[in-house]
Amino acid sequence: MKKKKRARADKNYKFTERRHSGPAAAAFIISFVPLALFFYAAAVSYATGGQAPQKVGCVGVAAMIVAVLTLDISIREARKEKVIKKVPVAGACMSVLMLAGWTAVYVLGWIGA
Repeated sequence: MKKKKRARADKNYKFTERRHSGPAAAAFIISFVPLALFFYAAAVSYATGGQAPQKVGCVGVAAMIVAVLTLDISIREARKEKVIKKVPVAGACMSVLMLAGWTAVYVLGWIGA
């Protein structure tokens, strides 16, 4: 008996018209800026013995503004129909984590912990 060759459906490829979003990719890359600013603020605070409220405050406000802007861009791009969702969702998650981290820094600063 001769074995018949079966036509195998290749499940590794999916042809679609969806593309990666340029603004979402930029927002994902820029969403790492608040993380870098967090490390900078921690280094400044450590170098001054914890007495750097103005410098850390300005850096924190800038980082929160960047996080909010990248979150906005990521959400707008994720809502589009012909966009692959992985990059905008990753950017939004990173932005939310940075917003939560900087909010924790401010709350701990206000309560004096």
